[in-house]
Amino acid sequence: MTFRLKTSHCLLSIIAAAVLFYSAAAQSTQANTTTAIESTTKNTLLSPIPFNAQYDVSLNGNNQLKGSRTLSESQNNNGGKTYTLEYKAEHLLFKLKEQSTFQWVDNKLISQHYKSERSHLFGSRKKNVQFDWLSNTANFTYKKRKGSFSLEPGVTDPLSTLFVIATKIQQGIANIRVRETDDNDIETREYTVDGPEILTTPLGSLETIKVSLNRRDSTQIWLAVDLNYLAVKVRKESKNGDIYELNIREYNGPKIPRELPNFQINKTNNNL
Repeated sequence: MTFRLKTSHCLLSIIAAAVLFYSAAAQSTQANTTTAIESTTKNTLLSPIPFNAQYDVSLNGNNQLKGSRTLSESQNNNGGKTYTLEYKAEHLLFKLKEQSTFQWVDNKLISQHYKSERSHLFGSRKKNVQFDWLSNTANFTYKKRKGSFSLEPGVTDPLSTLFVIATKIQQGIANIRVRETDDNDIETREYTVDGPEILTTPLGSLETIKVSLNRRDSTQIWLAVDLNYLAVKVRKESKNGDIYELNIREYNGPKIPRELPNFQINKTNNNL
């Protein structure tokens, strides 16, 4: 029982890390040729658009659970749009639900609220972070503890991290540093772009950008360029040799033809 519980926790963690809802659209006011339209879309900056994605997660090649990720939008009181990203996963012994609410201002993601709940046979664990940008303070609830910590420009929540990474990749940045909330504090995570790779998936062959997380555990992420940098595969190899994989199964959302970025290998950028 202990082994199965630990395994399920790892699987849920890798799914949560693979949060990615990156979507972009291009609209043309002129009904010109298809070539002109494609040229416009290839140069359009990323922006969030509602979508639905379904994933399978496996341990050492054996499927363990399924997950779904959705992005929706609504009008806020200021006349702008508020986006809600939600992830759900179920296992025989566990359930996970995460939700991130954010706004998109001047081509930047502004986190507003993050919450998660992991439940199992022996109880549940909840996290909650409210972003107060007027006072640059984050108010959190974690393991029945409440408190606050200081925010800084560019800090994002864990569920939105990959969207920030995708915007940097589109800019041609190969070494990326992201500041994200982690329980009751802020942590820095560094990523390196490994390069383009054609990936075979249930959706067909996809042109992707492979990214590695710089940490002791080996973690790679594949972002589909024409699916607006959606994470279609995540692979993590633990220190004990177990291999966890997240793989796209179904996708309902925008498909935008895009050119591969021109990477500036020596350029590093924070999520500011």
